[in-house]
Amino acid sequence: MKVFVNVRMFVLLICGFLMALYFSWMANAGINYGYSWLYHLMAIDQHIEHFAPQNRFRHGFEAVEAEGHIAAFNSIVESVHHKGKGLADIQYEVAGEKIPLLHEAEVVHLQDVANLIDNIHYLAFFVSLLFFFMVFVGNRFLQENNIKADAKSVAMIFAVFLGLLTLLVFAIGPKEVFYQMHVWVFPDDHQWFFYYQDSLMSTMMKAPDLFAGIAIQILIPALLLFAAGVLLARKFRL
Repeated sequence: MKVFVNVRMFVLLICGFLMALYFSWMANAGINYGYSWLYHLMAIDQHIEHFAPQNRFRHGFEAVEAEGHIAAFNSIVESVHHKGKGLADIQYEVAGEKIPLLHEAEVVHLQDVANLIDNIHYLAFFVSLLFFFMVFVGNRFLQENNIKADAKSVAMIFAVFLGLLTLLVFAIGPKEVFYQMHVWVFPDDHQWFFYYQDSLMSTMMKAPDLFAGIAIQILIPALLLFAAGVLLARKFRL
């Protein structure tokens, strides 16, 4: 029984951390992943100025003002968070000419991203159900039977688990892990890697650098939210 109680607490910590990541991710999505300031922080305008003229499929994107670049990115975010609707309709304007931002392979990839986001929503819902079930049902059972978990030991194991996972990511290399996740997640016959010369999408995102900035923006609030949740759980003895 004691093992079950400790496993329950460990699962609660995992679920709580995943929920914190999800809520932080959704908050970031609500502000378009902070692209408007990351754009300037990462000198994405200079990146676009250098690589957009080399694009083999589109022209003139380097002549678009920064506000147009940011608006294009925000349109992509809007679409991928709404089942991919409108991806093929995103345009930019150069000298009165309206040009589709994305070519077919980019649209297919971003549709895959939209599908992945939908699946993550379902997973987050399941994790939340599991979390609250174990909190309310499990906590009542434990109180009735006067059973307590070894909180410090479980917390230490959880911290070591996260630490080892982090070390593993940096040992392999964040970029390599990022690319491998793409291999696992997206269909084999769908392109997900784009050279800057072949993709305004990749150019305007300064891939993969932008995603590192977004990851930090998601992770730090998630850790703070998770810590606040743990403190509340201790206060109410959940």
